[in-house]
Amino acid sequence: MDKDSCQNFSLNSTSSSQFALPPACIPKCKKEDTDEKPVEESTSPHCSNIITSTSSSSTTTISIGAFDSQCNVHKSTVPEAPNVGYELNVAKSIMQQYSTLSGDNLFDHLSDIIKRVIDERPPNVIDFFEEFSRNVREQKFHLPERFPPNGVFEEVRTFRVAKMILQSMKLPYSIEGDDLGEAEDLYGEDTKTNDEELRIVLDDSMRLFVSFNERVQQLQFYWNQCGFSICNDDIFQLASAMNRLQTHSSIMQCRFWGCINGLKASYYIVEASLTREEMATRLVMMQEEMKEKQLPLKMRKDKEEKKLPPHIGPELTPGIYGWEDFPAEELEKMKPKALDVPLVEEIEFYDIPPELIGLGCNRYSYFVVNSLFDDWIELPIVTPRQIVVSREIKKFLTGDLEADVTSYPCFPGKEKHYLRAMIGRITAGTYIAPMGYYRRMTKKEQRMYDGDDMDEGEEEEEEEEEEDINEGEEDIIEDNDVMLLKNEKYEVEPLGSLATPVAWVHVRSNILNQGRVVWYDEEKAQKEREKALALYLKMLQLEEMGEEEEEEAEEEEDEEEGEEEGMIEGFNQPEVGPSILSSCANDMNREVPVPWLVRLTSKYTNQKERMLVMQSNIWPGAHTFIFENTCESIYLGWGHKQYARNIPFKHLPMVQDEYPHDEEDFIEASDPTVEEEAAYRAWLLRKQQKAAYIAEDMEDYEDDEFNDQYDDD
Repeated sequence: MDKDSCQNFSLNSTSSSQFALPPACIPKCKKEDTDEKPVEESTSPHCSNIITSTSSSSTTTISIGAFDSQCNVHKSTVPEAPNVGYELNVAKSIMQQYSTLSGDNLFDHLSDIIKRVIDERPPNVIDFFEEFSRNVREQKFHLPERFPPNGVFEEVRTFRVAKMILQSMKLPYSIEGDDLGEAEDLYGEDTKTNDEELRIVLDDSMRLFVSFNERVQQLQFYWNQCGFSICNDDIFQLASAMNRLQTHSSIMQCRFWGCINGLKASYYIVEASLTREEMATRLVMMQEEMKEKQLPLKMRKDKEEKKLPPHIGPELTPGIYGWEDFPAEELEKMKPKALDVPLVEEIEFYDIPPELIGLGCNRYSYFVVNSLFDDWIELPIVTPRQIVVSREIKKFLTGDLEADVTSYPCFPGKEKHYLRAMIGRITAGTYIAPMGYYRRMTKKEQRMYDGDDMDEGEEEEEEEEEEDINEGEEDIIEDNDVMLLKNEKYEVEPLGSLATPVAWVHVRSNILNQGRVVWYDEEKAQKEREKALALYLKMLQLEEMGEEEEEEAEEEEDEEEGEEEGMIEGFNQPEVGPSILSSCANDMNREVPVPWLVRLTSKYTNQKERMLVMQSNIWPGAHTFIFENTCESIYLGWGHKQYARNIPFKHLPMVQDEYPHDEEDFIEASDPTVEEEAAYRAWLLRKQQKAAYIAEDMEDYEDDEFNDQYDDD
């Protein structure tokens, strides 16, 4: 028999007998073969480890799958041993993730179930495991019957979540007027509140201007029909949160504006209208602040407190230590050992001032919150510069109002300012209504809204003027920055006539390229600052002059001002944009050829049950629906404007353009030699010695002798 075919051959069968080849089968090998045998065995595997034969009844199977085409053995990869501790930690962390609804986790719940099964040992617990699990969860909210008086009840996480939800739902007073503050809270603490401070009292004159729909639960039904809505678990909490905001004494009315998504958290946004008293107090503070910012730089510096000289400090002492003991007047006269600290030169820069509270982009206030259980946070007013820069950048919100906005060009503010600028832009471009649904204010209504009291004589004159005017025609304000009111004479039109952008108009003021609703003349403001500075300097010079000379100077200034104002009005042309009630058919955009998408909620239901939805393609996520007399707008999106490719970002300028220069500005020169440097030092030394000699001999010699002595040099 061949050596290769029978060496180390093993035969396994179902019987208990094992057979092996007789030793006579193996021929004798020479000494040379025995020397080469270890080498062969090291390169070729043993056949007994690979080929096996099993016999079951009359069949015999030999497994040769371990060989390839060249009769070589496949090297099987040995899997690494699993790390049991790591896998257990991963599984435990997954099971310990808390639920956002109940606040409980699976690991604690299963631990409680196992503990109760071991303690009580109920029979056949697997048959009613679901009910047993529910009883375990319910038992967490109940105290035991025999609770010891000195025992400590551990507050579970689910109870904290439930307490927070109940606290957010709790109102200062009920609708019927029953005081809810007299009842004790969950911990037995007495939380009494004063209804008179929290209850909102609106004058009869202000009820005319309440035009917001605050019923978010009613609007949720319409939103579901339109195909977009908020989570059902959050809509009740949203209604409760808005009710809490409405109870504040400075809020006249509020409505749900929408929701803007963020990377870490989203923003729920509410639009509110402030009361007359609150707007008046804020307006006074804002006017004083803006007046100070618009003053010339020199006038602001003179009003500021003078700081210590720049050389005063622990490192730059004015000659001796203990400089804190000297008064500021003596420190200014001292000469420091070191040079003054270089200061940055201040350049006059004036931003376009923001619009006042209750006007333009700041007509309404906006409140945001990440979680509906928390308190509302009011966003700051928006400035024209923030709106202009926000049009040039595109950023995702993070959910943190105090986060920095890293972009180019640099955004002047935090994320709360960027969010406020986005809200203003979206509101101005997407809030629409059918033509005739809103109307402009009249002058009488404007005076009533501002709180201007009219005398009886003026009221009689206005009544006579109204009688002379034809019926249906009123003294309407034609200003673009005006508050609109719902038209009581609006008649419901069929949806077929509203299924076109021509039948819809914008109901919020358009924002100009300047970043304001009302154009601001910068050149005129610059002239006024220059006049104020010139007058301020002249007043300093004329303090010692008489009154007659001052009056003559003022008359000359008034004549010059009139001539300059006429010149300025002739050259400056204000920027003009679309009016507040402009048609949506005029919305032109290069990136989006079809700015508005018109659709019905259904084509197969009854015509009286259908709703018309206007969806903005310029601002994805902005929707407006109309059903009978109800027309509302909402935004649910990321706060990004639609671009065909991407926003045309503003790139950094070229480095060469930052510092303009010519070829003549750079002159090449060779380094001086050692001899030239030695000659320069000798010349510099002679010059210093000469100056020292002159200073010493100045007192001994007269001027003529001094000139004769040093002319030869």
